[in-house]
Amino acid sequence: MPRALAVAVVTVLVMSGLWLLGPGRTTQDTGMDALSAVPADIEVPLRKKRMRPSPATEPQVVAMRLDAAAAKQQLLERKVRKRKKAQRLKKLRGTPYSFQIGSFNVLGSQHTAPGGSRKGFQPGGVRIGRAASYVRAHGVEILGTQELQADQLNSLVANTGMKAYPGYAWGEKETDHSILYDPDVFELVSGEAFHVPLMGRTRPFPVIRLRHKLTTRELYVINTHPSSGGGRYAAERQRGHGIVVGLVNKLVATGLPVLVTGDMNDRENFYCSVVARTAMTASNGGGSGCAPPPGPIAVDWVVGAGVSWSSYWRDTRPVEDRTSDHFFISATASVD
Repeated sequence: MPRALAVAVVTVLVMSGLWLLGPGRTTQDTGMDALSAVPADIEVPLRKKRMRPSPATEPQVVAMRLDAAAAKQQLLERKVRKRKKAQRLKKLRGTPYSFQIGSFNVLGSQHTAPGGSRKGFQPGGVRIGRAASYVRAHGVEILGTQELQADQLNSLVANTGMKAYPGYAWGEKETDHSILYDPDVFELVSGEAFHVPLMGRTRPFPVIRLRHKLTTRELYVINTHPSSGGGRYAAERQRGHGIVVGLVNKLVATGLPVLVTGDMNDRENFYCSVVARTAMTASNGGGSGCAPPPGPIAVDWVVGAGVSWSSYWRDTRPVEDRTSDHFFISATASVD
């Protein structure tokens, strides 16, 4: 017989026995135990007594009230800290600051390797050590580089402690236009590529957003290197200038300062084609419209919008000691 059916039968029998005993009588009166009628191998379910939680004692009530008060106080303190931080950041965002920014075409190591196009120069691995000394001498905290090959990137980062974007982010063959920055002064917010024609093919170039750690204020840096030469390369270079103009004007609309570095392969024409068509000024001077700075003008430029300039340095020593075939350019940029 199934167990559930057996239980049901026993229950009916027990209830029938109680009815037969008559009103007021119990199994105790007859010496019978109602449960004794249940076979030993069948369990009769018993109702469990529901336990009510005991009321909290006075010390427990006091402890709960203290915990609630402490939680309320902690919440209040967090709100105060958050408000003070917001006030401090608001004040910092209005704090003026200055930094050194430069541009340097290091002369890629492929040009001075056996069979390279630049004769009379030492190998890139030797020259990049001197390049690092110029970085330190100029005290730059942001540096746009050109022709920076992977081996030179490794050495320059190791010898200056600077970080690089894109570095290796776009692959080993796309390190040559990396922007270096001092991680003690700036932190990288974002980085992306824009594309410019260079000597017959389209190449990626970096634009990064940096945050000045002390003031939390942010800025953009663009690094570029358009085609050199005449003919179709001159046309490519002009298209590259136009791309930079469009990008600068777009970023200026954000309200943040925009800095541009690069070997532009142009002197007066770069000023008139790019600087004059944007809100930028050149670190080496110049007037409004197509009014380039007085000579001598290098093909390497540091320009920007939302900054003022001082301490422009056109360092000719890298050419003189054959570290590179370009000057090292730097200046102090100030953000009000």
